[in-house]
This record gives sequence, structure tokens and C-alpha cells, in this order.
Amino acid sequence: MASPPLRGYGVHAFPVLLLLLLLLLLPLRVTPGTTCPTPISIEHADIRVKNYSVNSRERYVCNSGFKRKAGTSTLTECVINKNTNVAHWTTPNLKCIKISPHSSKTTKVAISTSVLLVGAGVVVVFLAWYIKSRQTSQSCPVGVETMEMVPMTVRTSTKEDEDTGA
Repeated sequence: MASPPLRGYGVHAFPVLLLLLLLLLLPLRVTPGTTCPTPISIEHADIRVKNYSVNSRERYVCNSGFKRKAGTSTLTECVINKNTNVAHWTTPNLKCIKISPHSSKTTKVAISTSVLLVGAGVVVVFLAWYIKSRQTSQSCPVGVETMEMVPMTVRTSTKEDEDTGA
């Protein structure tokens, strides 16, 4: 069944509306070969871009002696500005901060080593005490009274003893 023509235009309404709807819903087309320029420079960080094409993602790396500040991101992405149809990199909020010479890792290692040494010292002291206490108890003679030689006699029971219950 043919769709009814628009009045006064002689065109079928449904295909035209469908085409307009598709044009509105389709994403902005990127010209083939569109790429992003060089990403912006971030203080104390470097980036090695592997792919400059639209939708590619890259990460900055903090220089030696610096680390990423917590809550900031190293990620940047090549995107298209829909108003100008120009590709650009998103701006990361990365902050690279100088690593403190007394970083928490160094402190944790020092504390762990101290705890280990103290624990080992306690074990050595305990073992020394235990060994000494065992040697002391074995070397101290306990006074044992000597028993005189008492002859042991075996008594045999007689019929009289059994009757009397002795």
C-alpha cells in the first residue's frame, strides 16, 4: 500500500519523515583522516602518543622523581568538537608532585624491618632463657634420701588367714 502524498507537494510523507529523522539521529560524521594535534604539555609529565585518530586514548606519565597526585587522571582522549568539527585532546586534570625523600614506602620498610628485628630479638632471648633454665634444672642435684636395704619378705597365706579375712 502506498503512503499518502503530502498535500501540495506530491511526495510520500513517510519516507521523507523517516529520512529527516535518520539525519537528526545520526552522529556527526568525521571526515576520514581527521586526527588530533599534539597533546598539550603537562608540567613534570610526558606523553607518547601511539595513535592520533579520533576516539583514541592516551596516558601521560609523570617524570622520574614525581608521582601522580591522588584524585587526578593521566587519561586524555582525541574527540571531535561537534560545533566546529575539529579534533582535539581532552584536557586531563593531572598533577605530578615531587616525591618526598621520606616517602611512606621508606617509612613502612623501616618500621617493618624494626618490628622484624625486635621480634627476632625476643625469640633469641626466650630461647636463651629456656636453654639456661633447662641446664640449671638438670645440673642441680635433688636431695634424695637413700633407703636402707630392707629385705623384702613374701608372706604366704594360709587357710586360717583366708577364713579370718586377713
